[in-house]
Amino acid sequence: MGKTCVVVVIIFFVAVASALTLGLYFGRIFTMKPDPQMNTFPLDIAPKSIDDQYNGCSDYMHNEVSNVYLPNEKKTNSDFNNAWNEARENAKPSIHGLQKVHSMAIYVYTNEKPKIYPDFNRQVRESRSIYGTTFQYHSLHFYLTEAIKMLNRSHTSCRTTYRRTNVTFDQDVVNKTIRFGTFTSSTLDRVIGKDSFGGKSCFETSTCFGADISNYSRYPEEREVLIPPYEVFTVTNIQTNSTEKNLWCEVVYTLVSAGVQSDLNCKLQNGAKSNMRSSFSAFNCTSGKGYITLYIILIITVYH
Repeated sequence: MGKTCVVVVIIFFVAVASALTLGLYFGRIFTMKPDPQMNTFPLDIAPKSIDDQYNGCSDYMHNEVSNVYLPNEKKTNSDFNNAWNEARENAKPSIHGLQKVHSMAIYVYTNEKPKIYPDFNRQVRESRSIYGTTFQYHSLHFYLTEAIKMLNRSHTSCRTTYRRTNVTFDQDVVNKTIRFGTFTSSTLDRVIGKDSFGGKSCFETSTCFGADISNYSRYPEEREVLIPPYEVFTVTNIQTNSTEKNLWCEVVYTLVSAGVQSDLNCKLQNGAKSNMRSSFSAFNCTSGKGYITLYIILIITVYH
């Protein structure tokens, strides 16, 4: 590879990284804060969510994740690499049919140091357009989804869980269907998190697809139930402390499970996987066609 080609490739990757960073930043603003003056977050179907449920492609994904995604993501994300290595040493013994990688994924998600879940959840909620390419957590997403499904096999009834936040959400949502659109922590104990998670907007949720992960959590005392991004809920009621005395939160949303919506189910197996490796393997730096191909890949990667 000549010096000119090296320079072009470096410029390409810098351009991709810059464009994706800006895209994610502005995506976060407009997805999470549509009304800057009100500072009110939406409750909607989370249309940009990475909601792959992997129904029908589990074996394929196990192979892809273990051989491709996990090694690559550990190389390119030092925090995730450190978190994964710590989980290997400290994850709880696996039962309920889980493999060690599933227990490790739950440990990574619930651990505070390194703290992976804020960036992971942001990307899961907003980054549908880069799923299969530069999304940084394909492996964690897959293992968490598999763990939730496995833990639910021995639990056939729905659970009532509670979630506290210090965020103001849209209240014009009664009888509407919504998704959290990311892996959402909740608890079986309404009192837990009163001081640390806040009392501005809270959720009383009947989840039929969330799983009790307390046996594998870094903090089992939190009695955490993890709700997957693809579960759909109907908002059946909203209570406020201005009309309800002794309410446990300023605003309480009552959510009832209404099934699942997995728009990206098995998307990686069905053709959304990045072709960037093969494109670069075939890239001929001595031809004008090579530069055109590189430019096209850049446009597709950023704007798809």
